[in-house]
Amino acid sequence: MSHRRWSRALAEHERALDAIARELTSVPPTYWHRASRGGGWSPALIADHVRRAYALGLEATRGAPTMRLLVPPAAAWLSGHVLLPVLLAMGRFPKGAESPDEVRPDDAIASRTRPDRAIATLRDTASAAATALRDADPARVRVTHAYFGTLSPRMALRLLSAHTLHHARQLDAHGYARQLRPVSPP
Repeated sequence: MSHRRWSRALAEHERALDAIARELTSVPPTYWHRASRGGGWSPALIADHVRRAYALGLEATRGAPTMRLLVPPAAAWLSGHVLLPVLLAMGRFPKGAESPDEVRPDDAIASRTRPDRAIATLRDTASAAATALRDADPARVRVTHAYFGTLSPRMALRLLSAHTLHHARQLDAHGYARQLRPVSPP
């Protein structure tokens, strides 16, 4: 049973990673550092934010501190056991949720990282995190999320995948891929 659940979680992760890489690749260079309509993060900042989330998961498998709770422990437990499974099933995150400090993108890093390098680094970090979480001893490794509390390695990967897909959809909504399509003559 556990092997099957991990196989599904890893496949879910690969789909999310492919989706965000596809969306980031479709961003024209002139838009890479431009904030989205409505003042949202630029594609460069989104790439750094998602990479930081995976890096935090990877570091957790090595015993490093993870996120600090931003809600009371009882609220985190309830969110992690009731709200998180619903969010994962729906595949949607609430709009306007504040990003925890530990995964906020770094403007300086994002501003000097080329798109191809940012995408490669995101892929490498995400793949390393997925492997480390899969190989982690669930009795010893826990990942603390600011809103959902303590998560098992598999649930942490599922949350990372859903988070990645959330940002891929966000990029898709801006229509970068549509801007690159050639216009057919009338």
